[in-house]
Amino acid sequence: MIMMNTSQVPDSFSYYRLDKYLAVRFNYHSRSKWQKEISEGRVQFNGKIVMNIHKKIMAGDFISYHGSNYDEPDVDRNYSIIYEDQYIIAVNKSGNLPVHPSGKFFHNTLLSILETNMKIKLYPVHRLDRETSGIILFAKSSEITSSIHKNFSNFHKMYIAIVHGIPDTKNFVIKMPIGADNKSQIRKKRGAFLEAKDQAITYFQIMYQKNDYSLIKATPITGKLHQIRVHLNYAGFPILGDKLYGIDESLYLDFIKNGNSKELIEKLKFHRSALHAWKITFFHPVTQKQIQFKSPVPKEFLEFLKNE
Repeated sequence: MIMMNTSQVPDSFSYYRLDKYLAVRFNYHSRSKWQKEISEGRVQFNGKIVMNIHKKIMAGDFISYHGSNYDEPDVDRNYSIIYEDQYIIAVNKSGNLPVHPSGKFFHNTLLSILETNMKIKLYPVHRLDRETSGIILFAKSSEITSSIHKNFSNFHKMYIAIVHGIPDTKNFVIKMPIGADNKSQIRKKRGAFLEAKDQAITYFQIMYQKNDYSLIKATPITGKLHQIRVHLNYAGFPILGDKLYGIDESLYLDFIKNGNSKELIEKLKFHRSALHAWKITFFHPVTQKQIQFKSPVPKEFLEFLKNE
C-alpha cells in the first residue's frame, strides 16, 4: 500500500541537509535508506519532487514522502476539544499521543487525527512531549501561528507533575542553562550545567506530598526542549515514570528495545511520564483579549497518590 506523509520543518531544523533531517526526525529509516528514497524520487520538497540529498531546508518547508506502509506503534487516541473558534483550537490530549509526525509516528499523531476528523489544516502553536498529557493549542492558519509567536513572551504555561522525593521548601526556582548531555549514552538526552548554551528558568511550587512523592506545579519562564524534565532531574526530583530523565536512564534503552513492558512499568512505578500541561494563558491573536484554558489534573495522578 502506498501512502503520502507530509510534515512541516520545525525551527530547530533550519539549514539541515534533507537526508539528515529525515534520518534524525523520522528514524524508522537509516540515513542511507533515506538517501535512496530521495534519489529514487519518493520525496517532495514544497510540492515538487526533489532528488538532491544535499538540499538545504528551512523552517516552514513542507516535506512529503511517498513510501510503503508500515505498522506504527499504538497510541492512546483520546482527546477532547476545550475551545474552538474560526482561528484557534485548544485540545486536551492523552498521555501517550505524539502531537506531530516524528520518529516512528506519522499517522498516529494528534495533528493527523485532528486534521482527518475535522477535515482542515492545523498548525501546532507549541510543543508537548508524547507522554505529556494536557492542553495543546493549534492555529487554523500559518498567519495566526505567526501572530501568536510574535507575542510569545506573553504565552504562559503551567504544568503539574508527580516527582520522586520531598523538597525541603514549598517554593524553589532552578536557573541553570540546558544543553546536550555528553555524559549520557543516549544521544538526544539533555542536561543542566553552567557551560550549556540555552538559558533556562523554571519556578516550582509543592502542591501535595505523600510518602516519597510530591505533586508539583511547574512554571517555565523560558521554553527550552525538555526544560521541566531536565530541571527536575537536575534538582534531584525526577518525574515519576519518566524513562529518559527519571530514576535510571537505562530504562529508556530498555523501552527502545522492548517497548513499554509490564516489567518496565513496575520498575518505573507508573505507565508514563507523570507530567501534565495544566494551564495556558495568552492573548487571542485576533481579539487581543487575554484568554486562559485549563485542563483538570488527570485522575490517574490522583489515584496514584491516593493509593501510594
